[in-house]
Amino acid sequence: MKNAVFFTSGKGNNYLYSPYRNQLQVCHPIIPHLFALEKKGIKLNRWISSIRKEGFLKLNDSDTFSYPEVKYQLEKYHFLKRNDFLKPLKDINIEGRLKVSDVKKNITSVKQIIFEVTEDCNLNCTYCTYSKFYINKERHDSYLRFENVRHTLQKLIAKRTPSPSNHLIISFYGGEPLKNFEFIKSVVEFTNSYDPDQISFTYSLSSNGLLLKKYIDFLVKYEFELSVSLDGDEVANSFRVTRNNKPSFDITTKNLDYVRDQYPDYFEKKMSFLTVLHNRNSIKSVYTFFQEKYGKVPQMSDVNPINLNPLYEQEFRDTLQSKPITPQEEKETIKKMKTHHPKVRETAKLLEYYSGFVFKNYLEMIAQKRGKDTSKKFIPTATCTPFSIRAYFSAHNTILPCEHISPFHEIGSYSDSHLYLDPSGIAKLYNRYYDTIAKYCSKCYFIDNCQECLFNTGVETDRPACSSYTREPGFRDYLKKHYTSIEEEYSFYQKTTQTSLHEG
Repeated sequence: MKNAVFFTSGKGNNYLYSPYRNQLQVCHPIIPHLFALEKKGIKLNRWISSIRKEGFLKLNDSDTFSYPEVKYQLEKYHFLKRNDFLKPLKDINIEGRLKVSDVKKNITSVKQIIFEVTEDCNLNCTYCTYSKFYINKERHDSYLRFENVRHTLQKLIAKRTPSPSNHLIISFYGGEPLKNFEFIKSVVEFTNSYDPDQISFTYSLSSNGLLLKKYIDFLVKYEFELSVSLDGDEVANSFRVTRNNKPSFDITTKNLDYVRDQYPDYFEKKMSFLTVLHNRNSIKSVYTFFQEKYGKVPQMSDVNPINLNPLYEQEFRDTLQSKPITPQEEKETIKKMKTHHPKVRETAKLLEYYSGFVFKNYLEMIAQKRGKDTSKKFIPTATCTPFSIRAYFSAHNTILPCEHISPFHEIGSYSDSHLYLDPSGIAKLYNRYYDTIAKYCSKCYFIDNCQECLFNTGVETDRPACSSYTREPGFRDYLKKHYTSIEEEYSFYQKTTQTSLHEG
């Protein structure tokens, strides 16, 4: 059950968020006072009589309101009650579970297949998931052979309905995938043998850029979507070292400059960057570097805090985690990056989900529903259902839900002559995880706008922990933080959030 949430911004303005109506609006400070009185069981008709006798209401040391104003706000309070703004919202029904038929359907229409081409890498990054900081299976520098996956590819393609719109993305991941270039070449040549009227393919690859110059002609020929990992300037990139502990920055940037000079259209249209944020860079420095050098904005993510080795957890936090910045530095960065800054996008999402005044189309605006439908069954968390978007085929012949998930969570396997997928077993595994996490989700204020993957919660353990779990006080602080920012820079946020919403 979620009650109405009242909060006061940093500028002293009062707001009401109604979970039932899913609307957020400015309100008079007397409104939350009346709400609190009713929660204590006080009869407002008797209470207003006492205010009439007193002639005024003093809420705190500075706010005093006359009886006529208090009476007027009481009438507004009753209006809000009649129109369900103060009505509590029943718990969202999260009893939805994965069906075997859903898994089977997803397998026949999976959008993306990702091959872990090799575990081998020509870098030895300090924050690599195979470093001492993480609990992981031992790295064996395994290499995939095309014979390992030919049967699997044929089976997955055969399950799909042939048509011109039948499209499959094939991605290559590592390690450093270009260290096993022959595998990539074989997969591309094999898939190009299919009739394009029956099925079409696009290709993508994530690389550290060290072998880029050697293989760029092939990548350009087949129009690969290419993501290159680079953390910014030379200092920012200093955690990314070669196997003999030498800097990789000069090699990577020289290769990037070569591609930009030789294939400018490809560089502009097909290439992107991936950046890890840590204590040798910042959102501002990364943005400035990429804008000035390449005219691009990288996809930024924090260094991975999941699955840490307890023996090195403190060293991880001291050595790698991003250092906090001052509010003034953050404001300057936000104004510089505009819609590229994650806080602007987060604020736009807040307005989309909670303001009650963002609509996808005119019909949605005209036919507004009063109250959320809590009868429909939802599956808890934002976890992708297996094969609904992608599947990850590891160099150890196991199948994982995606490339970001620990190898402990395999959902199938494959070999030269066999593809093993058990839809019933997969559904049971997921539903067991859903049952485990649901009791935590039911009390969370982000339950109907969850962004969390259950595989990041330790759901396989007896005590899972979700970093996004938020009760009413935390949700109030979340609203207060963003609305304070909006009030302080209203013109800026009015323009940038509209742009962000339209781009989204």
